[in-house]
Amino acid sequence: MGRRFESYWNHHLKPESKLWQLVKKNITDVHWTRLESWAMPGVPDVYGIQDGVSVFLELKVTKSNKIALSPFQKNWLYNHYLQGGRSFIMLQTLGEGALRIFPSSVLHSPLSIGTEPQYKVQLPASPAAWTQVASYLLHSPLPKPRKVRSNTKNP
Repeated sequence: MGRRFESYWNHHLKPESKLWQLVKKNITDVHWTRLESWAMPGVPDVYGIQDGVSVFLELKVTKSNKIALSPFQKNWLYNHYLQGGRSFIMLQTLGEGALRIFPSSVLHSPLSIGTEPQYKVQLPASPAAWTQVASYLLHSPLPKPRKVRSNTKNP
């Protein structure tokens, strides 16, 4: 019954849930936690940590190259980036069979996003390719956030 149930279960998963399963299965040396976003709108889908390095992933699956982020998601990712946090948008494009990874630094403001991924891998990917994905997520140099000046003076 195990295989039959798994096949049935995988067939009925939402696309983002299937992407989550793919990440969890192929990047096993990171301690991953799937987050429930109903508690706080905008918080990314997945949190991971390895050797003291934390990363958040917003998982998206689409048939086109368009990334559909809610205003809450854009705001969370942008503010996390401004504080120096590591967070990424992981986009699986079904028609192309590719996995694209965008650092949250592409959110130049909470209202816009760049279109060129910083990292791209064809799916299905080899174990070596998944190792490179993990390395990129945890260790790639990210641009330093620009300091946002406040118009208020401290007393």
